[in-house]
Amino acid sequence: MNILFLGGDKRYRYMIDELRKEHLVYQIGFDNIEGAKKLNITNINLSEFDIVIFPISGINDKQEIKCENKTIYLSDNFFSNISEKTVFYTGIKSKKLLEFIPEKQINSFLDYEKVKKVNDDLTVERSCGRY
Repeated sequence: MNILFLGGDKRYRYMIDELRKEHLVYQIGFDNIEGAKKLNITNINLSEFDIVIFPISGINDKQEIKCENKTIYLSDNFFSNISEKTVFYTGIKSKKLLEFIPEKQINSFLDYEKVKKVNDDLTVERSCGRY
């Protein structure tokens, strides 16, 4: 499988490390991840990927995604090449994301109660300075 990680935070580094053991993993928005090919945001053809993984926060109303150390803007053109076979994962299915990708192709991590609880716990710990 070809998997694209499109931004995200430190939690995604573990996922990248595990998935790259058996799949071709590409990433945008991270620095220094061994075994994951770093791509440039321009000239991406989303139909080349079986799975595209957005950050937990998804895409905001300004069409931006959060990365470890920056924010990246995704143009309307970025979404021009979507295959019906590509599956998208995100935390939040924002209205903006649904403008570009059919809902039937989007899976939300936060739709699963177990994942939602772990994410909430990590978010609280980080905001309290424990993480």
